[in-house]
Amino acid sequence: MAGMIALQAAARDQVGLARLERSDGEALRRLFYRLSSEAIYRRFQGPVARPEQAHPERLLDIDHHDREAVVAVIDGEIVGVARYSRQSGSDAAELAVVVADEWQRRGLATRMFKGLAELASSIGILHFTVTIQADNQPALALLRQLKPSRATVSQGLCEATIPVPQVAQTHQGVLSKWLHCPR
Repeated sequence: MAGMIALQAAARDQVGLARLERSDGEALRRLFYRLSSEAIYRRFQGPVARPEQAHPERLLDIDHHDREAVVAVIDGEIVGVARYSRQSGSDAAELAVVVADEWQRRGLATRMFKGLAELASSIGILHFTVTIQADNQPALALLRQLKPSRATVSQGLCEATIPVPQVAQTHQGVLSKWLHCPR
């Protein structure tokens, strides 16, 4: 994990958060093999049998501005990824989250979302858009916690807009301050 930049350090056997770097491809590949076929289907909205089919070059195309990813890491292994990709010329970004099955329902998606939202806020992103399968009850429960400003269901998909919590201008957030992110 030499390439990752820690956001929230963790003691041994505890989950920390880090920024994903382009050099983290092998760690991302290992995460893929820890995901169930259902988790993969829900994340990519279709069947994906091998990591190459998930287009790892796009997943690692991180510029820490328009494309960012926060990962949950334990003992040097990625167990979850939350990422955004800014929609061209806008203050909105598409959000995607996946957590390894054995780490689901432990608050990791929420923690990664908060870290990612702070980074997004620091560069002017105001909204995340998400597309979730309408029968994905755990993801929908998380969506309700995040208080979407808009949510519609059509053809088995829920599409929603989530306001990005804004870091007060007089107070730099802990993550962005620590990382020296531009305001």
